Amino acid sequence: MLLIFGGAVLVLLFVALVATLLVKRLTDKARVAICTTIYTLLFTPSFAPATIVVVPMPFGVMLGAGVFGGAPNEIAELLYLFWWWHLPAFIITGLISYKIAIKIVGYSNVHHRNT
Repeated sequence: MLLIFGGAVLVLLFVALVATLLVKRLTDKARVAICTTIYTLLFTPSFAPATIVVVPMPFGVMLGAGVFGGAPNEIAELLYLFWWWHLPAFIITGLISYKIAIKIVGYSNVHHRNT
């Protein structure tokens, strides 16, 4: 189980890296907004039922399983089922993702002048 979880996190890190590289040509604000959204969706801690127990996992794993497994409607049901967890988890992860996106992508505060 730990090996599968570790592999899933590596895949999510790779997806985040590719997304960060693909938005290089956008404006600073757009890059930070897109990267923050992607990081938040991929890495928010979440819960999902597995047989008779509930297991913690990144939301990106649930999102990938729902999209590629052909059951995207189950993601909305899981969000509703554990709303008391997902609401603060998405907010906190979004704030952390914003700080990380600013560090990685960065804002350019220096305005270049044509002289």
